[in-house]
Amino acid sequence: MKHKFYWLHPSLEVRETSKCGYGTHAIADIKKGDILLVLSGYVMSLSDEGKLPGSLSDNGIQVTDNLSLCVSKKSELGGINFFNHSCNPNAGIKGQIFLVAMRKIKKGEEVTFDYAMTLSESKVIGPYKLECLCGKKNCRRVITDSDWRDPALQEKYAGYFQYYIQEKIDKQRKPKSR
Repeated sequence: MKHKFYWLHPSLEVRETSKCGYGTHAIADIKKGDILLVLSGYVMSLSDEGKLPGSLSDNGIQVTDNLSLCVSKKSELGGINFFNHSCNPNAGIKGQIFLVAMRKIKKGEEVTFDYAMTLSESKVIGPYKLECLCGKKNCRRVITDSDWRDPALQEKYAGYFQYYIQEKIDKQRKPKSR
């Protein structure tokens, strides 16, 4: 049996996209709430991830302000590496390691999530910026590691942020005691 750094829903497949290299697509309808991906990998500091060669230097998913889950060899790529960003996603994060369907996903649809759900500023690496290619009406054009701070996104993705980001949001909203 071949072991991987992730589990992928059996109704998903990775294939080439027209704009973003590879993406993950539904080969059958998927119900809202279904687990699409269980993440795993090496726990690595963002600084160490950034020192990996080539495309490996940005392959993980941030799980704390300074840690990510990622792979260290091209042969280990998969999982989150083939889920593209969208400003109008159909998937979101539950807890630390689950990507779930935020709504019903139809056969043939690309499965995407908003990187705002996982990215946060770090003191050990510079600011993160990525040109958005989603082409949706509500496209932000540039994805950053501070997008999660937007109250409109916090409301839109309530319950679908990486655990450590949700903790930050909850802390911001909690009234300060005197």
